[in-house]
Amino acid sequence: MTPGQLAAVAAAAATEGGTAKAALVLKELAKLTLQLSHEELQATAAGAALEGLQVLERTARDCITLLIEALCKPDQGHERAADAAWTLYKLTQRCDVARQWMLDAQGLAAVRHALLAHSAHHDLVQCLFGIVHSLDGLRGLASLLTGCAGGDAARLPDSVIATIVWCVHDLLKQDQRGSEAEVATLLALFLQLLAQRSQSLEVQHACCSTLGIIVSEDARMGALLAERGGIQLLLRALLWARALDSAGADLSLACVDAIASLAKGSSQQAELLRRYGAVDVLTQCCSDGRGGRYEESAAWALGHLAGIVAVTQTMVRTSSLGVLHGGLEAISALAGQVSTLDELRQLPEVLELLLGILPRTLGPQPEVRCFKKCTAAICSLLLGLAPHAEPGQSPTLDKAVRGLLEVQSKELEKDIDVEIAESTVESIGRLALLKPSWRHFLRSHGAVEVCSRRIRSGQDCRSLAVRSIQQPVRRLLKYAFWAAAALSGLPFVCSELRQNLRSAETIDAAFCTIIDILDDDLEGDWVLKEAERCTEDAVPGVLRLIAEAMAGYPADCTLQGRGCHCVGLLVGLAPAGPEHAKAIEAVFTASRRHPWQAHVVRDACYAFLRLLEGGAGEAGAAEVLRRGGADRIAEQALANHAHAHNAELLEEAVVVTCYLSGIPAALRVLTDAGPGPVRTNGIKAIAEFGRQRQGLLLQSAQDVVPAVTAMAGENPGDELLQQNVQLLVGFCNVATDR
Repeated sequence: MTPGQLAAVAAAAATEGGTAKAALVLKELAKLTLQLSHEELQATAAGAALEGLQVLERTARDCITLLIEALCKPDQGHERAADAAWTLYKLTQRCDVARQWMLDAQGLAAVRHALLAHSAHHDLVQCLFGIVHSLDGLRGLASLLTGCAGGDAARLPDSVIATIVWCVHDLLKQDQRGSEAEVATLLALFLQLLAQRSQSLEVQHACCSTLGIIVSEDARMGALLAERGGIQLLLRALLWARALDSAGADLSLACVDAIASLAKGSSQQAELLRRYGAVDVLTQCCSDGRGGRYEESAAWALGHLAGIVAVTQTMVRTSSLGVLHGGLEAISALAGQVSTLDELRQLPEVLELLLGILPRTLGPQPEVRCFKKCTAAICSLLLGLAPHAEPGQSPTLDKAVRGLLEVQSKELEKDIDVEIAESTVESIGRLALLKPSWRHFLRSHGAVEVCSRRIRSGQDCRSLAVRSIQQPVRRLLKYAFWAAAALSGLPFVCSELRQNLRSAETIDAAFCTIIDILDDDLEGDWVLKEAERCTEDAVPGVLRLIAEAMAGYPADCTLQGRGCHCVGLLVGLAPAGPEHAKAIEAVFTASRRHPWQAHVVRDACYAFLRLLEGGAGEAGAAEVLRRGGADRIAEQALANHAHAHNAELLEEAVVVTCYLSGIPAALRVLTDAGPGPVRTNGIKAIAEFGRQRQGLLLQSAQDVVPAVTAMAGENPGDELLQQNVQLLVGFCNVATDR
């Protein structure tokens, strides 16, 4: 029988017939012997099964050892080692126990031996690296490099060392970073290689590229690199690569990228880069004439180290498109951080320069293709300057603001058009929020009308070109609504909503903006707390408008949830009336139609609570809600979403139950729910309700304390539950003492 025939027979035996099932039979027999009552048969069967399984294990271990030995016999050719390495790699990928057996058989030492013997064979080397990573992760790969100053690693050729480093590079890019200590060890090894293999282009390239990945993700690694002299090594490598001209292009780019990441990482790293001459080196890189991402990255890093004025001067001196792109990105990132008076005084000149570049980016065949980046930089400069100037003080600034409004008249034909429209309309909104004077300037120059036209243009999605960008256009609608609300507040939003009750996208944008204006609990860059709200007299009309909008799209759960939220924000702002009833009925309809949509039920309960706590009067509101079935909706929500980790929904549903059915009813719901999120969050909700309604808590205190104490005893491992129980019992004791 030939080796090939024997392999075919072995493969067939592993997949079919009695041989393939033998191991399974032995395993099942071994487990069944525990249930045998006849001692002699039990002993015989157990002994036979154990012996068979041990034979299988010994044979499997012998196979692993056979393969490992094949790695250590260079005299028999690399093909034998390559087959052994490939087989071991597959086994370590598929079988956990194979990894342990290989470690037991000194497999890592065999891999190192094979690397030394077969370093010229790329595929074999790749399999060996795969084995090391399977056996010991990043630490294993690091161990292959640990002896660079002596031992085996010093004898490895540069190509193999570079390949090891690239393996680490690829793993880090895939987010397989390992522990912080492992990454720190790798960083130290790469710096050692940079110092010792300074004339190896492939090692330098691999190390600088991988160091760039390491420091880009973690400022602490950047600090460690600086502490170990890595900045000097990167700059030395960059200078050497530039001297190699085109041969060093890849290394130059890797060095510049790593320096850019360090410049962004922390002010201390940036200061060290400046101290060691990085500004001069990067300035030279910007004039190398290599173009592309190399000069773009160099200009970006230069801006972060030397500031906006320095990178702008470099942009003026060179015609490089890469420098222009990198400089514009640096300006976009830095304009809002300018703090010194000297820099602020020079920003109008920078803005004037960019306004001069902008026309060159326009048209079917633009001179330079960077309209998006140029616009973003202008927006950033504008928002950096405007807090320090009033309208009319800087003609350049006023001109730039008017230019933002003109951009909104551009037709939307491609994704990039939408992105630029978004950035400019956002800048209009943020400028309006900076100062009343700028808000007045924008209004006087037609900004509200511009936003309104943008909303209308975004609604027309009939052409094929626009259909392809339909989703980005919906997002732009929200930006336009938000900016217009920053200028004119809730009245504008309601006016647009009233005219577009047959457009789901417009309704969604309007609802989101109403929430941004009215929800005082929101935080972040998009909150519009300073925007104009509505008078008490206008509240009923707004509620009617929201109810009408919700009625038009009953199946759209996103609109229904946001509509409920809007109703909740408004019902407490004016005395109850017919429009309140219509709005609350819309909330009932939404919650009944979408009982399994957590966000709809959550916002419906929020609306119920705001009605109970608002101007309608608690008794009257409670009666209205009971008639509509809000108590049943709240209890059903707790049942439907009992295992959802949505604390807000669960807490609000329990508080609604407390209001409408009483604390004892809420306790019964929690008791029936059993241990889990409903209890944990529900007890907190009762505590908060009792804190605000101490009289009601006092009436139920004698039932509350034993009930929640029992719940705590059923689930002692839930720390949050224990804390909430202690809180509620404490409130009960305070209420009783009073």
